[in-house]
Amino acid sequence: MGAHTEAIEHWVSEYLTSTAGEAESRAFGERAGAVLVAFMQGTGAHPAELDEPAIRDGVAIGLGPLQLEQTEREGTPSLLESFLAYCETAGRLSGGEALGAYARVTATAHLLKKQQRKATIKVGPNDPCPCGSGKKYKKCCMNA
Repeated sequence: MGAHTEAIEHWVSEYLTSTAGEAESRAFGERAGAVLVAFMQGTGAHPAELDEPAIRDGVAIGLGPLQLEQTEREGTPSLLESFLAYCETAGRLSGGEALGAYARVTATAHLLKKQQRKATIKVGPNDPCPCGSGKKYKKCCMNA
């Protein structure tokens, strides 16, 4: 458990019982609270002192290990944005709307990115060097 677990759980439960939180958690699913707590614990900061680096940590460290279903992955950016905006409205977090927008972008990039592998050229030692020198690969860039 993190150092600020009690404050985090209080903020999350307060949000989930608010009008905005109820609507968002209904759309997200039953694990909304657990996702928000994991995100906040992953930030490593006191909840009232969040900044952009802490938001990145919360998404990567807090949400990264969770086994989120595809619908949860798609709903997480909106959930984070709504939660942080609510925290500003409730007077708990300065700049919550801006941080919420940043969290949406960060979570979208992290949770919904498609990993693609670049096509690589297989070069044998006796093939021409791909650098364009005209030499064989083994005599040019193989050991570079």
